[in-house]
Amino acid sequence: MADLLVKKLTAEDYNAEKYVQGLSQSSVGDLELRQQRQRIHHLSDETNAQLKKNVYMNYMQFIDTAKEISYLESEMYQLSHLITEQKSLLTSLLELSITGERGPGSAAQEMIEVNPQEIRDKRNRENRKKLTALLEKMEGCSHVMEVEMRQLVFDGDLVELSQDDYSATQRIHAYLLNDSLMIASWLSDRRGPVRYKFEVLYPLDQVLPVNIKDRGNTKNAFKLLIFPDTRVFMAPTAKSKQDWLDEIERTKAAKVSVEQQQQHQQQQQKDRHPSICKEDSLDSNNPFGDDDESGSFNPFLEVEPASLGPPEWVLELPEELDQAIAQRNFEEAVTLIDNGREFFDTSPKTPAYSEMRRALEGRVKSLVEVLQGELRVTPDKSLQGGPRAARRATTLLVHLNKSSQACELFLGHRGAILKAGLKRLRLEGKTVLYVRQLCSIFFHNLLETAREFTKAFPTNPSCTSAFVVWAHGEINIFCSMFSRHVFTSQSSLTTVAECVSRAHHHCQQLADIGLELTFSLHTLLLKDVEKWIRDGRDKMVEAVKLRAQEDTWKTLQYDNRDKLNKFIQDMRDIGVANVESYVIDELSVGLTNNTVQFTRAFLGFLEDVLRVLWPETHHLVDQALTAFFSAQLRHCHASLAEPSLKNEVSTIRRNSAFLLDVILTLGEHRYAETAGHAHPTLPSLHTQYISLTNNPAASTAPTICKYESNFI
Repeated sequence: MADLLVKKLTAEDYNAEKYVQGLSQSSVGDLELRQQRQRIHHLSDETNAQLKKNVYMNYMQFIDTAKEISYLESEMYQLSHLITEQKSLLTSLLELSITGERGPGSAAQEMIEVNPQEIRDKRNRENRKKLTALLEKMEGCSHVMEVEMRQLVFDGDLVELSQDDYSATQRIHAYLLNDSLMIASWLSDRRGPVRYKFEVLYPLDQVLPVNIKDRGNTKNAFKLLIFPDTRVFMAPTAKSKQDWLDEIERTKAAKVSVEQQQQHQQQQQKDRHPSICKEDSLDSNNPFGDDDESGSFNPFLEVEPASLGPPEWVLELPEELDQAIAQRNFEEAVTLIDNGREFFDTSPKTPAYSEMRRALEGRVKSLVEVLQGELRVTPDKSLQGGPRAARRATTLLVHLNKSSQACELFLGHRGAILKAGLKRLRLEGKTVLYVRQLCSIFFHNLLETAREFTKAFPTNPSCTSAFVVWAHGEINIFCSMFSRHVFTSQSSLTTVAECVSRAHHHCQQLADIGLELTFSLHTLLLKDVEKWIRDGRDKMVEAVKLRAQEDTWKTLQYDNRDKLNKFIQDMRDIGVANVESYVIDELSVGLTNNTVQFTRAFLGFLEDVLRVLWPETHHLVDQALTAFFSAQLRHCHASLAEPSLKNEVSTIRRNSAFLLDVILTLGEHRYAETAGHAHPTLPSLHTQYISLTNNPAASTAPTICKYESNFI
């Protein structure tokens, strides 16, 4: 079996999804699936052990390979460094004039005729080179260089602190760019030149530095307010902290100044185009004519309108999203996100638009975190809202393509509400009342959860399977509480039967909406229910034997008519309608006290076991009923053969006839009504014990059926 499983899992055409689907279709119940899962786990453990053994056997080869990789990594780093130096040298050579030798006064002339714009451009190129060199030490940051004018302003190592107690959380490296702030986390287990991993890129407009005074062990710390988050960092020295605060403020001011200049230039260019077009149109007889023929200037061919950039609402989109999230207007925020995504899907794939798209996705991430916080269960959060309170956040998360997270948080939220409701339940009074409240709370919560789940996740099959798994987990918890309070030594047979029947009835209600948990309930309670049926059968048979030892076969005698009428009414209440035919005189009944007690016990036991007549308990219930009734009939047969009871033969036969013709027939009808078919062995008792009623000479014992023989 194990070799066959290995061949299936290692085959070239192995498909995990098809394998699981075929296994589910061929398996009956969850027992085979659990066994298959256990075999796969066992195979996984064997594979892991074999891999460890191979590692131990080739340990020296692993060490030699690691040394070679480390050596090659250092060589690649040196080669990259040499290439970077060569590139810088070639760039410097290209910037020199190659048209001729400079005269003796050229150097002085260059110093006099220095252009400030050229100095700034040269400094920007150097900062761009620095940024490129630094990014070679970071992984996951290739998109940072897509913006052409982006350059490095300031960088340094920092330590991030917790906002609660200002304890150190991680070591980071921060890069202040001319338009943004980039954070990279330090890779402690990494060798070679790549020592940092890209974490996040914040637009500079959203960053607000705040100084933090030194207190205790917290020194040289400052805070960055980045909506909707706040991050705290600690610099190595006081000077480094002040440099960070100054550089961020100066860079933000420079960015605002550059944007204002660009807007001013665009406005001047737009104002200048209409005048040019007007002057040229006056000088030409035909402004749309050919320039070669008329010699005129065509403004529609020569002058192109300046690009106006993205619409104003796109530029204001980040601020609008921040405002909507802060005001908890989540529906408006989702609408803005949809509009923004639709615009960027149809816009040109330029670096500027890509950066704006990343800024939008950053806001989406913030909104998702806020919505997840709405569903996340914390000790300080109230759980009184019910399922509709979580529907809003769940629906929005599904709309943002976060169905799996929404499903997990929704079910966790519902599980916490159910747990809180069950925790408030107290065992006061009878067990039946407690179980009634327990079932009401549990199954009502499950029913509400199922209805809300279908509304929140109407077209998500994976989420539906997650809900089924969650429901089965909750039914496990319910059965654990149920068994702990119901299957105790103090609980009577009737109490246990009523409690189990109520739980089964609630499961049937869930099946009406498509959630089938009856099989799980039966599986979890089957062991206790079977034990209860066996114990009940043994107690009833033992009671028959005890009453038989004291039975004198004396008929019932009553002092007055009222007591007789009360007896008749009691028998009618338990289903025996023709008991008047056994009244032999005015205050006497031709039945013995033993027969009446057995009738009440058998009919009560019959009603109890019929409440737990499941496919899994069918055989045991049939056996218990047959064994119980056969024990009483054997007592009647033994009494007929007893010499000391010769004078009571007529009474014995009358009571035996009552048991076979009335009580046994009543039990068969009641069983058939509940099970939908006749009892397999009870009807055979009529023929097996027919000698009790119509054959006085019979002295041999009747044939014992298989259920009786198993019990004996």
